[in-house]
Amino acid sequence: MNRKLERKLIIIGSAWQMLSGLLTIFVYGSYIKSQSNGIHETQFAQMKAMESLFGSLYSFAVTFGLFFVAIGLLNLYLARNFKDDKVEVKLSFWFILLGAASYFFMDFLSTVLFLSGGILALAKNKTISKLHSQAEPTH
Repeated sequence: MNRKLERKLIIIGSAWQMLSGLLTIFVYGSYIKSQSNGIHETQFAQMKAMESLFGSLYSFAVTFGLFFVAIGLLNLYLARNFKDDKVEVKLSFWFILLGAASYFFMDFLSTVLFLSGGILALAKNKTISKLHSQAEPTH
């Protein structure tokens, strides 16, 4: 039994995660940096405090974006290693867990893609294990 549909869902989800991470780094990070450059008409202490705040926000945005890119690359690797005709329990649960985590990050596209891929993989695991048990000769 092939896992073409699960692979496609996971690859699309991974590509979306990487795109989302890169957009977070470059678009949102650049926006934060540009906002910090617009602080001029304040006192020196307030200006330094605001620059520190925006610097922290920028660092958080870049770190968050890099996290999404890294998870996307990891999922691409895992999707390519999804074997046909083999029960893949750990990978299935990983994708379900990732889909649930994506829900809490308000990334609904990833949630749908990873939950669908994980649930389909679990369903096919059951079928594959039944096929393997029927193929084995009984003693």
